[in-house]
Amino acid sequence: MELTIKLFAMLAEQIGPTVTVTVLTPATAAMVKPALSQRTPALKAVINNARIAVNQEFIADDRQVLQSTDEIALIPPVSGG
Repeated sequence: MELTIKLFAMLAEQIGPTVTVTVLTPATAAMVKPALSQRTPALKAVINNARIAVNQEFIADDRQVLQSTDEIALIPPVSGG
């Protein structure tokens, strides 16, 4: 299954605003970070610390099943002042 992931902050700057990854079906939220890390190993630490949002809500359970039509976002920790 292909999932389109919206990226924000440093991830968007490094990779682009969206990326498509391929995962097994049924897809779960736990598959998103490893799939993206495989594409961009240099950003693995940032990806692992990012939060996943599905349909504009942060998820609390990585076992959540995803559909190809879901809006998936990866939001890394940001700091600023």
